[in-house]
Amino acid sequence: MKASLLCLAIVFSAGLQLNAAEMPTLYTPADDFDAVIRGQSPPPTYEESVPFGTTPQNGGSYAAPNGQAFDPNAGGGNLYGAPQAGYDPFLTPGGPGMDPYGAQQMPSYTTGLNGPQPYRFGWTSRFEFGFLPKARTYVPPGGVAGGNFAVTETDIDLQYTTPTRNGWIFMFTPEFDYRGWDGPQFISLPGKGFRFGTDLQLSTPANGLWSVQLGFTPAIASDLGKSLSSNAWQFDARVVLFFRPSETWMFAAGAAYWDRVGDYVIPYAGAVWTPNDLWEVRAMFPKSRVSRFMGNMGGKSVWVYGSFEYDIEAFQVERPGVVGRDQVEFKDYVMMLGIRSDNGCRSMFLEAGGIMKREADFRSGGGFDIKDGFIARFGMQF
Repeated sequence: MKASLLCLAIVFSAGLQLNAAEMPTLYTPADDFDAVIRGQSPPPTYEESVPFGTTPQNGGSYAAPNGQAFDPNAGGGNLYGAPQAGYDPFLTPGGPGMDPYGAQQMPSYTTGLNGPQPYRFGWTSRFEFGFLPKARTYVPPGGVAGGNFAVTETDIDLQYTTPTRNGWIFMFTPEFDYRGWDGPQFISLPGKGFRFGTDLQLSTPANGLWSVQLGFTPAIASDLGKSLSSNAWQFDARVVLFFRPSETWMFAAGAAYWDRVGDYVIPYAGAVWTPNDLWEVRAMFPKSRVSRFMGNMGGKSVWVYGSFEYDIEAFQVERPGVVGRDQVEFKDYVMMLGIRSDNGCRSMFLEAGGIMKREADFRSGGGFDIKDGFIARFGMQF
């Protein structure tokens, strides 16, 4: 299975850079600064931009009469007449002939939840920190006490985005993750784990009804205690197809392969509902989220949200009493409430909630369960 996944890397060799100035504005299934799923390839991201060629609620069409797709971020922007220099798509339209939304205020990323969201080409960075306080552990099936277990998390991503000659978008994201483990006292586990990965992603621009995303993520996850074996390598992959038939609904269908202690194929699928410029409901797997736009405060756009996610991560570890190198795998479900701010250049979030159904399994056999507990995360992107 791992060998076959390496073939996906060939797809990304076609990602030759093209000058962004030579292309129209390209819209993204932007992640809108989601929290990264711990220790694995980033979650699929979903389009929040206006779909072109569809019919708005007030009638008419977003498509220009000459058949060209309307680009609200193109220089000019006059849909029905001659281009006008200095047109700002994020201002209220100034009169007839300039408003593809029928004299309504245009959705704006800085004044609401859903608006045109072009790709940000070049480099962006993301830093996230998490804390899981001590919780009791026990060894099934008898429930023998294993001591207390706490975790500290650090995740750092540096992402580069560029258009390719075939019109796709290529993302290259070096990733670093650190896990600090405190305990359990009666189960042998090293005090730390490291993950070094690179996420490679190709996406079609989300300017129409259909878009697709392909991802491949090779990584090394280990405690770095001794020489690495094949179990330290992880090869993840994902394929997601997006379909947005209207301005309020979008559907995603796809799957991901997670290379851990076991081999997992999980759905990357669901629906996104944006009934207005304030609410968004992402009924997705492996991560769902409900967001509410609260307004502009102190020069920043502010959202509150609730989220639910499923996560599996694994590290190669050295364990006393185990012959050779072992591997540990953690599974859990997380429910969070959070607040996020964005000023166009920098995003920040703070969230807290509960982590449930926690399991740790070893490749050599056995494992332990962890009592449900508290989790808090903080992060920024710029």
